[in-house]
Amino acid sequence: MHRCALCNEHIEEVDIQFNEVAILDDEYWHLDCYAEYFGEVFEEA
Repeated sequence: MHRCALCNEHIEEVDIQFNEVAILDDEYWHLDCYAEYFGEVFEEA
């Protein structure tokens, strides 16, 4: 099971399947947490 790099809450597999999670350098982020931490919206490369 994965945890968000910022808030440390569990990330469900269904969230990953529906692209509701940012994955960056093997770290998993809720999209809201990513935006809060980095100050920008996550965009796939």
